[in-house]
Amino acid sequence: MARLDYVRPGSSAGADRVYAEVQRLGRPILNLYAELANQPRALAAFLSMSRYVRDDSSLEPGLRELLILATARELGQEYEIAHHTAAARRAGVPDEKLGGAGLSEREACAVDYAREAAATRTCSDATFARMSRLFSTEEIVDLVVTAAWYHLCAVILGSFQIDLEA
Repeated sequence: MARLDYVRPGSSAGADRVYAEVQRLGRPILNLYAELANQPRALAAFLSMSRYVRDDSSLEPGLRELLILATARELGQEYEIAHHTAAARRAGVPDEKLGGAGLSEREACAVDYAREAAATRTCSDATFARMSRLFSTEEIVDLVVTAAWYHLCAVILGSFQIDLEA
């Protein structure tokens, strides 16, 4: 059970302004958003970065979702695993890749990086060299930012004990 009450639509003018943006993006009001809506400005800032990671980064959607899932698994975040397994399927990631089989060299590198970053909060020179060989500079920044973003999400989800939606 969440540690703070979820802010439901219609109960806060500030939250409703941010919820209108969520709806314009075609997203549902998730429990994560409803918890952060206790401080509408924090939710707005959260959504801005989320929009970049999910919609504007240079990473192709399937690779991005594999990176997110690897991060979520390493951090034990069932909430993100549930949401991003569905997102990976929508992005066309086949089930065998969700299980770690048949990954391309780039996908395997992204997953390995996510695991290493989750364990160490950094990566080795060897991992960075591998990333440099397989990804553009912009993609490397987006790999690192995406993994770091989901570390932040894990802290928020865990600290607030946010429930997975039914």
